[in-house]
Amino acid sequence: MDLEARHLRCLEAVATAGSLNKAAHLMGLSQPALSAQLRRIEAVVGGAVFERGPFGARATPLGEVLLPYAREVLRGLDELARAVEGHRAAAGGRPLRLGVRTTPLALLLYEVATRLVPGDIAELTVLDRSAEALAALVRGDVDLVLHTDFPGRPIVPPAEVRMAELGTEPLFVGLPDGHPLSGRTEIDLAELAGTAWLLAVNGDDEFDRHLMEQCRLAGHPTMVARTVEPLLLVQLMRRGGPVVTAMNALGSGLTIPGVVRELRGSPVRTRHVLLWRPDGGLVDEEFAARLRTALLDAYRAALPHSGRVPGWWERNPGWLGSAPPAD
Repeated sequence: MDLEARHLRCLEAVATAGSLNKAAHLMGLSQPALSAQLRRIEAVVGGAVFERGPFGARATPLGEVLLPYAREVLRGLDELARAVEGHRAAAGGRPLRLGVRTTPLALLLYEVATRLVPGDIAELTVLDRSAEALAALVRGDVDLVLHTDFPGRPIVPPAEVRMAELGTEPLFVGLPDGHPLSGRTEIDLAELAGTAWLLAVNGDDEFDRHLMEQCRLAGHPTMVARTVEPLLLVQLMRRGGPVVTAMNALGSGLTIPGVVRELRGSPVRTRHVLLWRPDGGLVDEEFAARLRTALLDAYRAALPHSGRVPGWWERNPGWLGSAPPAD
């Protein structure tokens, strides 16, 4: 096996972060996956590149020799990529590359961007983890990302990445038909203690941690959760029993059996943000502002037919989808 650019980026990430845990998070990888990469690299170079211990990870003498060359190669590759992209743009443009977290709003982004940008738009790239999304922007893999964060866990972009907030969206709760609370219009999160939450399998634990924290604050000593594929989620909700699921405020097109109810005080919520690199060539402040406005308009237009709790936005000003304040 020859060393590839991805191997050099692993070395750079570990050296910069100072630990495997932090480097894995930065690259959107699990620590075991990053450790496996390091073992393959060390097999190629013939020795340990990092010494690991309570202090984290620091370069061995072999690593001290290898890392400057790795950084020089990576700088050259980045310069090459920028030169090629610049040539393509000068020769007639290239598609706008969009990264998204898996949400119903992502589908609206594609429709809105298609109207704003002449020519083709590349397929959406799914980036469900915020660290993965930021890394893709910094590398230049995507031009703009629509992502989310949660209370207490805000996205903190690096200096070269800009961010604009779209707004905060409530998450509702789905209950099977016949659930003891299904006849209520509003449910307190504390009333769901002992109920199993069915959570979608998508490789993301940021929302799961937010939900667990809110359940703890509501007085749940423990939270029972089960990650399931979408089709199994449908089956389990149809079967009924002491299960519930978190529901996006905007329908995604997947019909889930049961009823949708709002949570009192909307403690479970998500904030949508746009992220971009102004030096990437295709997205600047003006374009990001136009895209934000068009996306907000598209969200409001979708609510009458896709909003899962009709009338919620009229009763709750200040949220994503609520009417803008009067001039």
